[in-house]
Amino acid sequence: MHRRKKVFLTLWLSYIAILIIPVAIAAAMYSSMSSTMVDNANRSNLAMLEQIKQMNDSQMQEIDRLIMQIASHPKLQTLWSLPDSERYIQYYEAVSALKNINNGNTFVHNFYIHLRNQDTIISPTLKTDIKTYFRIIYPFKNKSVEQIKEQYLTGYHFKTYWPAISIGEPAQNVITTTVSLPLGEKEKTAATLVLMIDEEKIFNMLRQIEWANSSLLYILDETGQMLTSTSGINELPQELSEITLGASHYQSFQLNGKQMMLSYTKGENGWQYMSLIPKQLVLKKVNETRSWALWLLAVTFVVGSAAAYWMAYRSYSPIRNMVLTLLNGKSAPAASMGNEYEFIQSSIQQNLAEGKQLKQMIDGHAPVVKAYFLMRLLKGQAEPDLSPESSLDFMGLQLQHDYVFVLIVEVNDCSAFIKMDNEQEWALVRFILFNLSSEMAGHNGYAVETERNQLALIFNVSDASQSSQAYREQFIHSFKQEIEGRFKIKITIASSSIRQGISEIGGCYQEALNALDYQIVRGISSILYFEEMKESGLTYFHYPQEDEGKLLNCLKSGDFAGAEQLLDQLYRHNFTSNKISPEMGKGLFFGLLGTVMKLSNSLKLDNQQLFQHTSETVKFIGSSLSSEEMLEQIKQLCRLICSSIEEAKSQTTNKLNDQILEFILQRSSDNGLSLTSIADQFAMTPQYLSSFFKKHNNMNITDFIVGIRVKKAKSLLEATGLTVQQVAEKVGYATDIGFIRVFKKLEGVTPGKFREIALSKDQLSS
Repeated sequence: MHRRKKVFLTLWLSYIAILIIPVAIAAAMYSSMSSTMVDNANRSNLAMLEQIKQMNDSQMQEIDRLIMQIASHPKLQTLWSLPDSERYIQYYEAVSALKNINNGNTFVHNFYIHLRNQDTIISPTLKTDIKTYFRIIYPFKNKSVEQIKEQYLTGYHFKTYWPAISIGEPAQNVITTTVSLPLGEKEKTAATLVLMIDEEKIFNMLRQIEWANSSLLYILDETGQMLTSTSGINELPQELSEITLGASHYQSFQLNGKQMMLSYTKGENGWQYMSLIPKQLVLKKVNETRSWALWLLAVTFVVGSAAAYWMAYRSYSPIRNMVLTLLNGKSAPAASMGNEYEFIQSSIQQNLAEGKQLKQMIDGHAPVVKAYFLMRLLKGQAEPDLSPESSLDFMGLQLQHDYVFVLIVEVNDCSAFIKMDNEQEWALVRFILFNLSSEMAGHNGYAVETERNQLALIFNVSDASQSSQAYREQFIHSFKQEIEGRFKIKITIASSSIRQGISEIGGCYQEALNALDYQIVRGISSILYFEEMKESGLTYFHYPQEDEGKLLNCLKSGDFAGAEQLLDQLYRHNFTSNKISPEMGKGLFFGLLGTVMKLSNSLKLDNQQLFQHTSETVKFIGSSLSSEEMLEQIKQLCRLICSSIEEAKSQTTNKLNDQILEFILQRSSDNGLSLTSIADQFAMTPQYLSSFFKKHNNMNITDFIVGIRVKKAKSLLEATGLTVQQVAEKVGYATDIGFIRVFKKLEGVTPGKFREIALSKDQLSS
């Protein structure tokens, strides 16, 4: 009983102390609360700026894509790269191309291209001269055409931004950015691409952000030039312009005698974002909270003093039961559930049960957590804590050594193992790779799936000595032999170097990826070591203009055999005789593809029909794993072009032959008809005409003419009473001497004798 009274007295005094302590620390709490609220407001304001930055960065990526589409468009490039006499694109085609590019654009109000030599404006809707465009269509407020040209359209620019300005009727504020064309040509700038960003669309994004309407927002470009602001004044206050801006930060700031909270950050494109919020706006909530706290404290003290005795008396028994439950792990004696302590008792029991259930769930998800953790290690996004107080055992990871290397296993061909090529069969392939690699690696390595056909292995070894390198090579060869020999799955294995430090796993993964790129050079189903690849590979490819000219000549003449031979020579020179890097290898094939496409455009071939089966050629070359596959793809394009050219040549020569035959038939009675006159008619040399005619008709042109004349002469001799001289003149001979000689040579008799024989036959038949 005495013990109980002692505990009761202690509890009662404790409750009284609890009521007194808040009064003592209220002042300190208010000061801390004020600074906390201001700090939270600063963080919220900075978070708002980060949201604005991210939203605007995503929109600026749309501008970058738009610039690259226009700058790299093959037909549009002719506007600034070719003189008028050689340009094969018409202005209406350029307008149409810009219109197609503009489809789907939501951020840029308008854009146009200014051609400097012609002083011409081309936009997605029209083509006009510069004066008409800026005086009538898009007039600038308070700027003449000469001022606009001097500011925006002269000199070299690459994404140069200009402060918001009012243009057009009705007036609309836009932020202008300019890019000189061709890209990268500072001295030979031929055109300027001008894009106008709708300021209202930026403000619409800002209005979606909390606090944006209660603060002043400023947007500056990377040079510190003010682009736009919510204040409507495109000039930064003097106090703000004196601040040196760095990375994301916030600080207190005084503007025009008022305390403000300044936050600023910087986007990926270099734009700077600043925000100002009155400090009093945040402290208003602090003052209101203080008033309510004082009132509540007074009420609590009065009511709490009266309740302290009752609470102390009631609290002793539940506390004893709770302690017994925690110590013994058994339920306490039954009691009424009328106070908070009994609720704590039941909550502890429930939490213990939930804890056990949660542990079971964590154990079940350990493989998923392990795979996610390993993936983050590979990407350099996590750094494991290997201190004695920390453990990775719950994931089954043991990184005991300080040296690591990474292997990437990529499936090149599993057609001999799977039949349907569906996701279920691919899951089986990954299951085999994962389990076999984990079994062979033991505790030295851990596997994680990175792609549909790719697996990464993280190895932890004691050092970078020869023995560790030998272990790496033995594992690679054994694993490759097992997979390809037992399961008939062709794989390529790429290995990083052995590096010191668990934090180097991300670097090792990148090395293995770089080594994997050399499949293009070494071919699929190979073993690639980063140490061997990092020093190899030419930094250029062999494709001189002379060879390009030869390839174009072969293709123009339809000589696929010659083109194929030249392609094989280039392939041997770059991939067999020299060790070219994967990047340069792809560059070679993109160069060959450019030559083929350039010829196709110059010959005005039907690209849609010609390349209907190879519409993914560029994508294929970019993602191909084998140089042989790329070479075969280029050969296929050359084969299609040569076939198209041969077909076109055949149609042309057949038509020409028909025209020559028709001409001879119509003029056969003319005694001036000869090989020379026919050659003159068709703009050929007599030698070429003779060879061409014989090739297509299997006889000499002179024999063909003689045959027509003799046939016609036989009809006249049989059906008319004309003399031999008259018949000779009718069929195209100036005298009867040449006619008689030719007739006798073909028919074996003279014309007179032929007539006699013909008349005799007629008399006999009658």
